[in-house]
Amino acid sequence: MENRSQTLATRLKAGLSSWLLVWAGSLLAQEVQLPAETQAQLERGLALQAEAKNLRDQAEAARTRDDEACGHKFMINDCRDGVQKRYLEQIRRARAMTSEGSALEREARRKEQELNRQQQAAEEARKARELPLLQQEQEALRQSREEKRAQRLAEKEEKAREGASKQAERRRRQAEKEAKHAEKVEARMNKAKAREEPATPATPQP
Repeated sequence: MENRSQTLATRLKAGLSSWLLVWAGSLLAQEVQLPAETQAQLERGLALQAEAKNLRDQAEAARTRDDEACGHKFMINDCRDGVQKRYLEQIRRARAMTSEGSALEREARRKEQELNRQQQAAEEARKARELPLLQQEQEALRQSREEKRAQRLAEKEEKAREGASKQAERRRRQAEKEAKHAEKVEARMNKAKAREEPATPATPQP
């Protein structure tokens, strides 16, 4: 009985530990794995925004450099107008790229959030299904522990009864032994007394 209880408890502990590890792992795995298409969309959006920033930086640097160079030319205003025109064209291109990249990123992030919501809902549903099983396992483990405690208590009580019974038997045997010894001593004393008493003379007849 005790071996069965121990085996049940061990099995329940192992199952409970494994379940908790899986649950804890699912809680840690919060990042959703994006589909390849959505991942590519996100990367394209980020790349376009990075490229637009680079183009804007280049346009700023070119405008500063070319504007300084116009100071050494005869038609300064025409030169600077051309510099400004090229700058504005590059800025418009950069803005268009930024707008497209931001739109792609927003859409990818929206899909990511939707996948996260779906995963969270699925995870909560799974936990709701598995929670009763966890509670049952915990209850079975508690009952197993109670059974083991009751068994140990019963074994102690049985040993105590056996000990009391053996002690009573030892006392009975000791009493019998002492009684027999007393009988033998009394018998020897009676015999010795009988040998020591003189014989009573016979009374003469008239």
